[in-house]
Amino acid sequence: MKKIPQRLLAVLALLILAGNLRAAEPDRVPWLEDVPFPEVVSRARTEPARPILIDFYARWCKPCKLLDVMVYNEEEVITELRDVLTFKVDIDKPEYADLKRKFHITVLPTLVWLDEHGRELDRFTGYQNKDEFLALVRSIRQDGDILHQLSARQAQRPEDPGLLFELARRHAERGDTVRAQVLYRRLMGLRFRGDSKVVTDGMLGLAAMEEKAGRHEQARGLARRAAAMYSAPDSTARAALMAVAEFQYSLRDTGGVLGTYRALIDLDETDPMALAGYMRAATLAGRDLEQATRYGLRASVYSNQDARVMADLARCYARRDLYHKARRWMDKALQKDPDNRVYQAERDGFVRELEQRPWQNRGRR
Repeated sequence: MKKIPQRLLAVLALLILAGNLRAAEPDRVPWLEDVPFPEVVSRARTEPARPILIDFYARWCKPCKLLDVMVYNEEEVITELRDVLTFKVDIDKPEYADLKRKFHITVLPTLVWLDEHGRELDRFTGYQNKDEFLALVRSIRQDGDILHQLSARQAQRPEDPGLLFELARRHAERGDTVRAQVLYRRLMGLRFRGDSKVVTDGMLGLAAMEEKAGRHEQARGLARRAAAMYSAPDSTARAALMAVAEFQYSLRDTGGVLGTYRALIDLDETDPMALAGYMRAATLAGRDLEQATRYGLRASVYSNQDARVMADLARCYARRDLYHKARRWMDKALQKDPDNRVYQAERDGFVRELEQRPWQNRGRR
């Protein structure tokens, strides 16, 4: 039997060692779990000192699960966080209720970046893909205490709308409502001089704080004032008014929604999204149904007979008890989207209504 050369044995040994080292490397970010927060800070301060990244999550949170299976197992992410103490917090566990309140967690997932003493430097929310996640982490490493940086820049440029908005938003995220409100109101003072879209975003931010505090009328009033800023077309008017309408929907402010969509229609009478938006809001509220029908008919033309628009028009007719027309427009929607079971079920309902009321007037629009 031939002996294996010593050089070959040495190469084989190195390969085996490398394989063992690779196998020992983690296949995902090594999170600390079920550990008291003071202990996490204590570990972070141990030499060498390390920053802390907290992932606030819940088992039922789908974006949280996406981070686990699509980001935290990526080699580049694992490498980027190698010198960071990573800590996962299940917000539904009673022992973390105080920590959830301390960091004012209202959105999941929320990732909070701290220094080794447990002082918050920055945060971000929601699902981010690998590249977005890495860009955010690297930006935080570079900027350090973002509030300190923004405050210094804002002191140099006190009437910069973008800086005021960003600073107010971050204070609101951290639960500093007093400071956030002061900054949002300063931003409102620039509504005739600053970037109107940024000012609108600030007014909606303040309105959201009012709504959260239970001051519903103040929230509605702020949103309506934001919509009233746009009486003439400009490059940001449509996007801003759409954002206002979406916010008003969340407040269930039907009158406000209808007014905002009417403002959008005044800016562009051929905008199918504005026409259809007015129709949907009016149908839900049972208000201005004849006007809503006219807008819906125009929306069907300008949207090139979009299936969703035609289905909404059918619902508008049904709300007016015009089931012949409702069935006809739902048939058109089904021609565009024949596999839509919701449309089919609604059409069947219209047919049943017609069978119960054969005398229905077919002439009204």
